[in-house]
This record gives sequence, C-alpha cells and structure tokens, in this order.
Amino acid sequence: MIKYHFFGKDLIIDRPLSQRSHLKLRLEEEGFKNDLVLFVNQIHGNEVVVIDDEKKIYGQQDLPKADAIVTNLKNLNIAIITADCAPILLFDNENKIIAAAHAGWRGAKSGIIENTVKAMRNLGAKKIHAIIGPLISQDSYEVSSEFFDDFLAEDKSNSKFFKDGAKSDKQLFDLPFFVEEKLRNCQVAEIENVKIDTYKNEKTLFSFRRSTHKGENDCGRNVSLIVAESQ
Repeated sequence: MIKYHFFGKDLIIDRPLSQRSHLKLRLEEEGFKNDLVLFVNQIHGNEVVVIDDEKKIYGQQDLPKADAIVTNLKNLNIAIITADCAPILLFDNENKIIAAAHAGWRGAKSGIIENTVKAMRNLGAKKIHAIIGPLISQDSYEVSSEFFDDFLAEDKSNSKFFKDGAKSDKQLFDLPFFVEEKLRNCQVAEIENVKIDTYKNEKTLFSFRRSTHKGENDCGRNVSLIVAESQ
C-alpha cells in the first residue's frame, strides 16, 4: 500500500534534521508502521539518491547532497522538506516504486523532475502518479525582471509561466504550473496538485518568503513523506 502525508506546522523538526522525536510521534499518530525516515541534504540541484538495496540505507548524519530520493524497498519512509518550493511525491502503485522530490525553480529548471522520473523508470516504474504538495502560488511569488528575462532567454515560450506584478519592474512566477509542465513533459501518467499556497496559509504551513517579509530570522520546514508499506 502506498501511504503519504504532507506535514506542516503540525510537525516541528529542526533544520539539521537531527531532532526527530516529534516526527516519530506524528508518524505513529498518522498510522505509519515504521519510524525510520530517509532525508537528503537538499541543495536546489538535480541529483537523485536511489535506494534499491538495504545496504544503501544511510543514517541520520552526513546526509547525501541531493534533492530527491527514489526507492523500490518496502516499509522505507522517504521524505523531503520545503518552505515554498514544490514537494513532489511520486509512485508506481503496481510496482511499488516511490520517490520524493524537492523542486524549487532552480531544481526544476536544472532537471530534478526529469532525473527523478528517469530513476524511477530505471527501477521498473511504468505508470507513475505524481502529487504536488503545498507550495507558493503565483499570486504570492513576485520576482524581478532579471528572473523573468533569464527564463525567456532560455525559451521564449516560458513567458506563459509569468504575469505582471503590482510593480512595473516585477513579475509573478507560476511555480506550480512550471512544475506541472515538467511532469507532463516526462509523460507522467497522472498529476495531482493539492493547490495549497504555503505563503497564504500561515496557520498551518511554513513559508520562507512570508517569514522573510515579516522580518523573522528563520522559518520552519514542511515535511512531505511517502512509503510503500507491505500488506
């Protein structure tokens, strides 16, 4: 059985991912069978960690630098953290191959989604379902004209991911649409978007941009987790 959950402010975890007592408690409350969770040291890149053997399971310290995890092992929770970027959980329900990917604009632009889907298919995934969790929406994501020009320099058609902001020198970037397009181009069979804006949902979700706008020193992190549990 494929089981997943998007945690927000209902789960408190430190940024180094070393204090996991609350995570263990929340997993028990949500009915997960195992409290071992694999994270990665996210760097806004396109590297994918593949765990296809129990010998490859690593500890809580010295996490590999990557932005996605793919596995075909049963009962192994894999997770990523986000604070406005897109958390993408993917699975092939028949072959029980799962993935968790962190896709901000840098990672999505540099190929993290394509690399994650490719790694799943290399393990035998066929019909892949993707679920996009809470992330910043277009109306909350104001970017500079330089950001806009950089996307257009790569491909003129990228203009479809932008609309004019309140200021003449600003644009609003549609990260959810950008991520969905990447998934479609990978021929992902089914794409689901929960359509929840991290910036606007202050009571339930952490947001780096909102925290920055409020002058806070730091913000927490939302955890997105998936597992293929044995029956």
